[in-house]
Amino acid sequence: MAGSEYRRHQDGNDSVFDVTPAPAPKFMLMVIGSGILSLLGLLMGPLGWILFLPIGIFGIWFGYFRDGRPVAHRSSSSFRVSPTTITANGRTFAKDEIHRLIIKNAISNEVLGDPNVVIPVSTSTAMGVAHRAQVSKVANELELETGGKAYPLAGGMDHTTAYGLLHDVSKILGLAIT
Repeated sequence: MAGSEYRRHQDGNDSVFDVTPAPAPKFMLMVIGSGILSLLGLLMGPLGWILFLPIGIFGIWFGYFRDGRPVAHRSSSSFRVSPTTITANGRTFAKDEIHRLIIKNAISNEVLGDPNVVIPVSTSTAMGVAHRAQVSKVANELELETGGKAYPLAGGMDHTTAYGLLHDVSKILGLAIT
């Protein structure tokens, strides 16, 4: 599976960052289980068509096509950085007003860390937790904090892309990386 990436280009004094999120992992265990349920429904006749086939088809769709990350992590984003400002989503933030730049995981809500995965007793729940842990690997976002609020600059990144983006933006602004 291809990872996330960002491209940087100059536009006058500004650096423009175009971030492409990583694709979300597929929940293949659900797809396979739902496929088996669908086949069972087909073999059972009309009662199976009514009971099992719709559930199986929904499970296949859910496991293969649904992206469990927030909407901002599913599409490309772009923002501008100059030595004195960051412009993103129609807002301009002055360097002096920025408290910090952080990498935050949208699934675990942790800053600069991996999600803590606790495997519960139920096997079916454990499979869901394991898939959520896989999704969290491509759900990192670069956030700007100012005025007591956080503003996402780009999301849907793996650790490598997120740290690289944090480093490059901090370097342009002349901020210390913590």
